[in-house]
Amino acid sequence: MSRMADGTSGALGPAANPLRLGARVVVRHRRAPGSVPPLTDTVGVVVSVSDTSVEIETSRGPVTILRKDFVATRAVPPRQTRPGPAHTTISVDDLELVMAEGWSPVERAGLGDWVLRASSGFTGRGNSVLAIGDPSLPLPLAVDHVERWYAARQLPPRFHLDLPAGVADPGDLASVRDEAVCDEAVRDDPLGAELLSRGYRVVQPTLTMTGSSGGIPALGDGSPAVSMEAELRLDWLQTYARQRTILPGVTEQLLTGSPAQLFASTGVAPALTAVGRMSIHPGWAGIHALWVDPDHRHQGLGETVVRAMATLARDHRMPSMMLQVEAGNAPAIALYQGLGFTTHHAYVYLDAPT
Repeated sequence: MSRMADGTSGALGPAANPLRLGARVVVRHRRAPGSVPPLTDTVGVVVSVSDTSVEIETSRGPVTILRKDFVATRAVPPRQTRPGPAHTTISVDDLELVMAEGWSPVERAGLGDWVLRASSGFTGRGNSVLAIGDPSLPLPLAVDHVERWYAARQLPPRFHLDLPAGVADPGDLASVRDEAVCDEAVRDDPLGAELLSRGYRVVQPTLTMTGSSGGIPALGDGSPAVSMEAELRLDWLQTYARQRTILPGVTEQLLTGSPAQLFASTGVAPALTAVGRMSIHPGWAGIHALWVDPDHRHQGLGETVVRAMATLARDHRMPSMMLQVEAGNAPAIALYQGLGFTTHHAYVYLDAPT
């Protein structure tokens, strides 16, 4: 663990294996003998992995690369669809897929492009369907399949549904907090209409906010020290348990299940005063589980932790940052807005009738 000049200590830990299904990668590999140049780079999304080869979907179509020809591989951020800062130009679908890696469930399954997630009921993101793309079945049959899948795990079905642009414009939170507005937006979506017809209800409107790590000031000399650890320590977990009930074994799996993450804290163990978790992705850092001890609030500790994360992200080639915050959490939204975060999009959950 290294000590940084701004009072932050931390290390990124071992690099994650980039060859995961759905990851966007660049692979440097050997060409056929006698080719000039002898090496080439292939960029795209991993769609198939075996012991002998990897298939990558590129802009020109699928490319299969034999593992024996690999020279180097690294993950890369999602492709930008237009000019501008990556944290503002990334599509909703691409950002959701990055965020899904940052809070990885204990169990996941695919239904076409949809991702079914289960973690014994711990957190909404860990126990909901990320309904992006084509489920490969007509919607009624797809919903039937989801309901059976969750019933087999004794969990209520829950769907994550992104709201259309305009429902949560930056600076105007009244719309996403308005139940009638959310219901109307959901009803205009084919999946939303199907779920509402079955008695599902819209709950927990949430903002996805993004910002630039380079735009967040570094910690000053007088700032509290922030520890950034690659390992999940018991004192961090015990402090986290003060903000929400944990499920032993399940919570630890979810907190440590991303390709890479760091656990931030202020204070001296075991009396930690603030905690947060930073997920690590190509070009992106995610902020999760930020919490400040009630006896130490209004001292800037939440901002201190975020600024420490931003410094580490900037220094390790992660220019963009992301987070999720419930639309009704005005103090947290104000904190993030003060650090330059803006609303990228909003989403809701749809819960099955009880």
